[in-house]
Amino acid sequence: MCLIVALLVGIVFLIAGVATFGLFISLIPWLIIGLIVGAVASAVTESRHGILGDIGIGLAGSFIGGVLFALLFHIHPRLFSLAGILAALVGAVILLLMVRLVSRPA
Repeated sequence: MCLIVALLVGIVFLIAGVATFGLFISLIPWLIIGLIVGAVASAVTESRHGILGDIGIGLAGSFIGGVLFALLFHIHPRLFSLAGILAALVGAVILLLMVRLVSRPA
C-alpha cells in the first residue's frame, strides 16, 4: 500500500520534472534529499520500500513535515536546511507509521 502511494507521488514529481528540462534539473536535489530522508525514515520504522519508494516517501514526508511545522511551530523550514530536513524526516516517519497502522491485518 505504502509502496503504491510512494510510487504514485514519485511518478507525479517525475512527470512534472520531465515537462521541461530545466525543471527536471532543478528537481534532482529534491530527489536526492527525498531518497536520503526516505531511506532514514524506512530504517527508523524498519520497513523497506526500495529506492523509488524511499524517494516518494521522502518527498511526501517533506510536504507533511512542512505543513506540520508550519501549523504547530509557525516555522516555514526550507528543505535544504537542518530544520527542513528534520521536518521532512518527521513527516516521512509519521507517514510510514500511519501506513503501518492502517495496513495491519484485522
